[in-house]
Amino acid sequence: MRLILKKRNLKKMPKIHIINQYVWPDGSPICIICEQLTEYLTNQGESVAMVGGGGEYRPSARPKPNIELVSLETKAYPRDTYLQILTEYFIVFKMFWKYVRRSVKEGDVLVITNSPFLNIFLRYAVFKRGVKSIFIMFDYFPASIISLKVPHIAHKIIKWWWDRELNKFDNVIKVSSNVGYEGPNAVIKRLWPMIDIKPNPDVAPKKMALYTGNLGITHDVEALVKECYILQEKGYEVNFYADGPGLEKLPAQLKPSVKGVFKDTPSLIKALYEHEIHLITGTIGTDESSFPSKIWNSLASGRKVVACGFTGKMKLELDFILASNYTAHLTEMASFIKEQAHK
Repeated sequence: MRLILKKRNLKKMPKIHIINQYVWPDGSPICIICEQLTEYLTNQGESVAMVGGGGEYRPSARPKPNIELVSLETKAYPRDTYLQILTEYFIVFKMFWKYVRRSVKEGDVLVITNSPFLNIFLRYAVFKRGVKSIFIMFDYFPASIISLKVPHIAHKIIKWWWDRELNKFDNVIKVSSNVGYEGPNAVIKRLWPMIDIKPNPDVAPKKMALYTGNLGITHDVEALVKECYILQEKGYEVNFYADGPGLEKLPAQLKPSVKGVFKDTPSLIKALYEHEIHLITGTIGTDESSFPSKIWNSLASGRKVVACGFTGKMKLELDFILASNYTAHLTEMASFIKEQAHK
């Protein structure tokens, strides 16, 4: 019995490797979410490293987090064309592959986000025994490409192949219920507020509506524009602090409302408090692609959320979120990963 206990005590503590396309100082939502997850697990006594490329998606002036950061030597390209984006994806994926081969040891836990989407293949880079693999799905690739007008048969093949790959992971964490994939290894662990913000009764909101963050190719810009017109007719000033190709679809009447994205947290917090209404938009042609993370900051600030273009599963998820205890989400996701690490 003593010998058995001694062997158990010698068991190596698993290291958790959280891999995402970007790390600090990037300020994109997924980057900050992974940072918070890494920090929480570290404070729980886990051995955790956050691993990412050397580029930036969204500049952010914020303190360096007190976590183990591995910033790999990769190149960042302008995100003006699909070719530039894919080139950066392949370079980042190549460096991630090398990292997994070199640094992920027997008994470790490999936590991979879908940024970039090529990360789904990192599971094949694992050659040590007993490595647990967890895929965190912020958006569902087969649904995301619908807006690219992929032929129906090609989309069905991609979806079948993608789901087969997802099924090979030990766990797939969906950050909202509407995100596609219903395999037996899927669990739902939602997002949480990404900045430290609470309702502030001392700040009276102005008659303004705010859209922040990315306005991409899959967003329902048409539904958003209709809501903006309605608000303007009611006397609201509409402001876009955003980036992304969806801005090009805005009509001339709304173009003067477009400002640059926030580059620091205090400016974002100030805007969240000042605007009475916060706008979020759904996606075109699918309700399985993703769910806007910006809603958590809006809910935490105590402001009114107006959703545009939400249908089907996205609408059901929105109704659930509006009634959920968002303060528990970080703990729930971290606890799940910790549990898997020590099984």
